[in-house]
Amino acid sequence: MAKAMMTLTLMASAIHSSSAFLSPRPCSSSSLKMASDDQSATPTTSSTATPDLDTTIAQQFTIQVCTSTSCTKRLQNMGLDQYHVLGEIYAKAQARNVEKCMIIEDGGCQGGRNCKLGPCVGILHDDYDGNIGLEGMNGSELTERVFHNIATQDDVDRLWDSVEKAICVMAEESKNEQDAPPL
Repeated sequence: MAKAMMTLTLMASAIHSSSAFLSPRPCSSSSLKMASDDQSATPTTSSTATPDLDTTIAQQFTIQVCTSTSCTKRLQNMGLDQYHVLGEIYAKAQARNVEKCMIIEDGGCQGGRNCKLGPCVGILHDDYDGNIGLEGMNGSELTERVFHNIATQDDVDRLWDSVEKAICVMAEESKNEQDAPPL
């Protein structure tokens, strides 16, 4: 697709004429579970270990957590530090061994209207200018291309699941392109 179409969301249909994002599937057939009684990011496996995420694909993503005044105040009102969300996302990346290749950083305002819906987190991809939309965003988030009100562990889980699915789908699509016979 042409890079000029910068408002496209990072959905498989927008990238590769595929419906992979519309019918989510795991990276592999094995399953990764989080210990239910331990809220840390310590993975346990059901039968075989889930493979690490593709670092070549993961390094194309940047996760920017808004630390503007509005988002920071909203976190403080919830009794959380301004870097709480950043730390939670980094822990998710560590659990999947991509923290050293993926950029996870604090950033500026993700758009004035979004600050009223903060704390906000934007996802960027090297092939696009600005934030991208991912499967797992609700309607207004997808329109604005920013995750809204990311404060609780459930919110961070939803965000990370979206990023992880995008990495998995892009890695699978890349593999399929490499495996395809030449025309």
